[in-house]
Amino acid sequence: MNTQPLNPLNQAEAVVGAARGALIVAMFGAGWLGWGLGEAKAFTGLVGPAFGMSELFLLACSVYFIREGRRLRKQYPPVPASVRKLMRKSFLLVVLLEALALALVSIVAWQLHRPDLGADWAAMVVGLHFLPLAKLFRSPRLGVIGILITLWCLLCWAWFRANTLVISVSLVTGMLLWVASVSALLRARKIAHSLQP
Repeated sequence: MNTQPLNPLNQAEAVVGAARGALIVAMFGAGWLGWGLGEAKAFTGLVGPAFGMSELFLLACSVYFIREGRRLRKQYPPVPASVRKLMRKSFLLVVLLEALALALVSIVAWQLHRPDLGADWAAMVVGLHFLPLAKLFRSPRLGVIGILITLWCLLCWAWFRANTLVISVSLVTGMLLWVASVSALLRARKIAHSLQP
């Protein structure tokens, strides 16, 4: 883990990056959590609006910090194109490998006539993809979230079957993705406040 502090230029860029990450994982978290709640038939008069308001709050905070990061970026010279290109290339490689792994687990689950395993394995792939992202973005919290999702999926695979497996995996994966979103927002907030004059 790199313990050297980032220079203000990279910190301003990190605010935008953390906020974008928060936005993305908030949306995917809503998808997983919504799937689990739907499968559990848990969208009641209270749960539905609470779910929607929570997602809107995460999205609004993410957009706020993206804008704040862009404002801070204007105060510093741009990050060198070579650094941005390397980060983008590494990120796209991780996403490509994740997409291929998701396709593979879907095909295997389909061949086994076990769509419930497809949900579990897909969530496991999501968890595992956070491990290289944690290193790439210098965010150990992402690694912790990835490990928690993966361990939960392994436990669910051993304990549950059919619909119970899908519900358990979806609910916890969605909640952990929302935790990752909140963590990224807190990181963006901390960095942004450290750059304030």
